[in-house]
Amino acid sequence: MIDLMWTLCTLALLLQSTLAWDHLQGKELKTITEGQDKTLVAFVLPDEEHSQALESEWATLQKQDGENLYISIDCSKDGKLCQQCNVRSCPTIRLYKQDGSHTSYRGPRTSKSINSFVQRQSRPVISYVNDKSMPSFQKSDDITFIGHFGPTERQLKEDFTKLAKQYHDRFSFAIATYVVPKLLVECFNNIDEISLSATNNDLANPGALQHFILSCSAPLVPEMTRRNEMEFFQTRKSIVYFFTLSQQAREAYISEIRPLAKKYGEYLHFVTMDAGEYADAAQMMGLKGDGTGLSVQNPNNGDVFPYMRKETISAGVVEAFLVDIIQGKVKPWRGEEQHEQGHDEL
Repeated sequence: MIDLMWTLCTLALLLQSTLAWDHLQGKELKTITEGQDKTLVAFVLPDEEHSQALESEWATLQKQDGENLYISIDCSKDGKLCQQCNVRSCPTIRLYKQDGSHTSYRGPRTSKSINSFVQRQSRPVISYVNDKSMPSFQKSDDITFIGHFGPTERQLKEDFTKLAKQYHDRFSFAIATYVVPKLLVECFNNIDEISLSATNNDLANPGALQHFILSCSAPLVPEMTRRNEMEFFQTRKSIVYFFTLSQQAREAYISEIRPLAKKYGEYLHFVTMDAGEYADAAQMMGLKGDGTGLSVQNPNNGDVFPYMRKETISAGVVEAFLVDIIQGKVKPWRGEEQHEQGHDEL
């Protein structure tokens, strides 16, 4: 016990002093996780781009959270351990409990999102709320769901509980101890300030409850990648791209453009893309230089409209640009030489 406490204290001091990667040796992992209620472990490849991007976010977590332990494993030097832990890609983030069980983190690799995940795992899979505690629960997480089930909705209550277990790593779930007539499941998307509700009739079909959960939790301004791009193209809506190299610029743009995404969500997809990882896509959208900036694409006819004006990108500027496209005042880009673009990443 003394050796364990000494190891934990030494590790804590190292983390406070470096506030960055301080990789643990594989043989120490079990000792550390068994000595803590919760331990967040990042399996990384330090020379790999995504692991490097995570490092600063990890340092922020170490500064902000004094209750939980954040450690890392270098899979380039401890490949056998990473293989034993079934780590298939890096970075992989897992929250280990004292009993050896773990939950994988699948969200954005930002300190805010990771911290929300850690806090979420401290709650039960299903909370129980009354009319007084419900308002605070609504705001307790980025996305919360509250079910109101009477004696006749036993099956739906079981389905709700199963889905709560499945999505507990991403959202928070509660069951109300009182029943509201006709209202069965509520969703509160506190990121985009959207609330939705579904009645028994809305949830009658198989899979409807899961679809409701995924629909309400979908971000207004998501990040497009190779994995999800077909989801956007299949709707045939025009797509407003924002390419950036900076996570800070991405977050600022999302905050600025969110009201516009709400207003035109029926007709347009507003997405962000990593200009470094998807430089080829930025070029296809008519963006030159470092590939940062804004462009609009109509997937129905292939027309592309890169933003080449001098005004700083804002919700008002983007809306005016979209209106000009609709009115035919902006001609589609045909790959010809362009003047230097006047983009600004907010």
